[in-house]
Amino acid sequence: MSLAAPHAGANAQVAGSEPLRVRLAEPGDDAAIRRLLRQRALGGEIRLTFEREPDYFASLDQESLRHDTLLVEGAEHDELIGMGSRLVQPAWQRGDVGPLGYLSQIRLKEGHRLPLRAVRRAWQQLGATRLGEEASFDLTSITLDNRLARRLLEHGLPGQPRYHAIGDYRVHALATGRALPEPQGIELSEADETAWQEILAWRLARRRRASLSLAGPAAGRVLRLIARRRGRLLAGLAVLDATPWRQLVVRGYAGRLAGLRPALNLTRALTGTPRLPRVGEPLHCGQVVDLAHAPGEEPAAIALLRAAARRTAGLGLDLLLVGHAERDPLGAWLRHTLPGRHYLTRLYAVAWSPIATPALEALREGDLDLELSAL
Repeated sequence: MSLAAPHAGANAQVAGSEPLRVRLAEPGDDAAIRRLLRQRALGGEIRLTFEREPDYFASLDQESLRHDTLLVEGAEHDELIGMGSRLVQPAWQRGDVGPLGYLSQIRLKEGHRLPLRAVRRAWQQLGATRLGEEASFDLTSITLDNRLARRLLEHGLPGQPRYHAIGDYRVHALATGRALPEPQGIELSEADETAWQEILAWRLARRRRASLSLAGPAAGRVLRLIARRRGRLLAGLAVLDATPWRQLVVRGYAGRLAGLRPALNLTRALTGTPRLPRVGEPLHCGQVVDLAHAPGEEPAAIALLRAAARRTAGLGLDLLLVGHAERDPLGAWLRHTLPGRHYLTRLYAVAWSPIATPALEALREGDLDLELSAL
């Protein structure tokens, strides 16, 4: 979901001290790529690695129509120094459906930085993977507290496409298994096929209206819930478990959080915040997908999210992640009614060719209907 910041320390090794090779990854690179993903944690209060075990390329197959991964390595010793991927997914843009690229997993080996000539070659080769029928821009996200990466990319590195900020995206991490009061007058149940087809019709209608919409992978649903009042369908959602092919692992805590972790875990039953696991422990996360509600029925959507967080503990999930664009009207309900931790990222349209002003304004002001599982 985010870009790793380049290493800014004075002792960073310039990778240009030896000849570099920039090339597209092949199946034989799988082990080296997974090792770099395990080693390169993202900064912040909780240092996390985004891993793809047991098969990097198979995991990308789950999430895209096609994909390319670029590698930067030392030409003499074949040491993997950096990487980045581009996943192509179907996207809706103001009613039209077409392929859209998503840039992710940009990682640089700890203690290294790339010379400008290698950066330029990497952008050129990644851009060469684009096809003519794809959108003129790609999408990417950068964690809001990753100020160094955002500053560098917004300013523009040699040969890179232009980064246009189009909005912020909020992720809520909800603890699972917590008993909460049942809502008055709302019936919660697992979805039957007829009701679920109606929920999917609601989702499709929103996608057709959105300035930009991404649906995420079709596989991995482990739970489907609906809310009714006197037989009338109010809301629905599904929970996706991507842990068989994509994992979050805690690699460290920063500042006071490291010392406060045991105390915070003792009080989490009262606060409703998720447990902070030990370093090296994976986070077993479910992701909310296909969330939809009838007009004015935000309370039913909140009730469904509470029910999903309670039930997914029985599926072996520690966290339930809910994502939405910051300007989504449902977001205010989530922030004020659901306990948990919140994380913000910034969304960018990465323009390989100029974006017309009306199209860019539509992205900045319109509905960004982006499933968390697609980012």
